[in-house]
Amino acid sequence: MKIKDVRLVSFRPPIPEGFQTPTLYGGQSIGAYVTDFLAVQITTDEGLTGEVVSAYGGLSLAHSIADRLRPLLIGKDPAYREAIWQDMWRRDRLLYTTQFAIGTVDVALWDLYAKSLNAPLYQLLGGVRDKVPVYASSMEHASTQLYVEEALKYKEAGYQGYKLHVWGEARRDVDLCIAVREAVGAEWPLMVDVAGNYNHAQALMVGKVLEDLKYHWYEEPLRDFDLHGYRMLAEKLDIPIAGVEVVGGSLYTTPEYITTRAVDIVRADVSFKGGIGPVKKIAGLCEAFGMNLEIHTNANTIIDAANLHVIASIANSEFFEQLVPESLFTLGGVEKIHIDKEGFAHVPPGPGIGARIDWDLVERYKVAEI
Repeated sequence: MKIKDVRLVSFRPPIPEGFQTPTLYGGQSIGAYVTDFLAVQITTDEGLTGEVVSAYGGLSLAHSIADRLRPLLIGKDPAYREAIWQDMWRRDRLLYTTQFAIGTVDVALWDLYAKSLNAPLYQLLGGVRDKVPVYASSMEHASTQLYVEEALKYKEAGYQGYKLHVWGEARRDVDLCIAVREAVGAEWPLMVDVAGNYNHAQALMVGKVLEDLKYHWYEEPLRDFDLHGYRMLAEKLDIPIAGVEVVGGSLYTTPEYITTRAVDIVRADVSFKGGIGPVKKIAGLCEAFGMNLEIHTNANTIIDAANLHVIASIANSEFFEQLVPESLFTLGGVEKIHIDKEGFAHVPPGPGIGARIDWDLVERYKVAEI
């Protein structure tokens, strides 16, 4: 079996009617993150296809893959995924091929190979379970009351936790976190993601409050490259510190954070870290050090289904993250990931990723095919 074609279709669906452009990271718009996608389809000489929709990147990502990775893929046997990944990774050194490009292609290759064996991806990776506890992950809201209402909504719906993407204003964030904890009760898991917006003093002050409030983890209070600051927080705080989500270098930069205990929980996903292969390796590295790997998720059903398969194949991961409101973050697929009333996300059935690209949607909002 040999790869004969790599189809790249950039598409931009609009923000769903009735929603405003979501914001994160101190009020910055993430409109492009929920509207600018790339559909990738890898086809073999036997007529099998592997497919994925990118987390982000659209036309620019298409050009990167077309220029740097598609020539490498043509004629290769997709069974040799590790060899292909290593070849792609070497192109990061001189050709500045992004981890997003490598990760997007790697997911499509794994989807293709699992389909060739007629196996669900998570079972091929080594199944641990077929459903995973879910927490709802907020956008930034204009008021404390909107966070409270959303947290209560998802608690009532059966979700098993809620993560606040806070404003990044330390004292205001403290009042917010107190209000949400009081609203949902003492035991329901709450997490905080600061997206790197605090300085050392702010991060320590907020972390002490979160400890008293029994928050489940404290994510990215500082910029990820601030190893000194993370070591300081991990030493002074008992609340688990989560990070490394957007650090470059994939699995090769993660050991420094683990071995020096700069973080207590490692974050990764198949887009940000260059694919399914490296995320599985990071999971094994974390397991060896007694740590959890918690998977970050994205803005469309297809790439999130791939992340869910990975979670279902590793023992040291607690949750599936569902960005909310769901209708902003579940485009691209014919079906949505099924989340039941008990707060479990079910791995899509069928071979490969199982989630099917909505090619009618792709064609309707196509920007270019290259």
